[in-house]
Amino acid sequence: MPENLRHAHERNDEVLERIYIGRRFRNDTERLEKLFELYTIMTSAKAA
Repeated sequence: MPENLRHAHERNDEVLERIYIGRRFRNDTERLEKLFELYTIMTSAKAA
């Protein structure tokens, strides 16, 4: 991946992570846990 594209992806990740939890995720496991939590909330709301 070109360096400038990789940097853009990293910056995008940082901005979104700070929106979700106010800081960077510690690792992929923490990221996935949060995404599944949000998915559960979203799908529960649709079912209700």
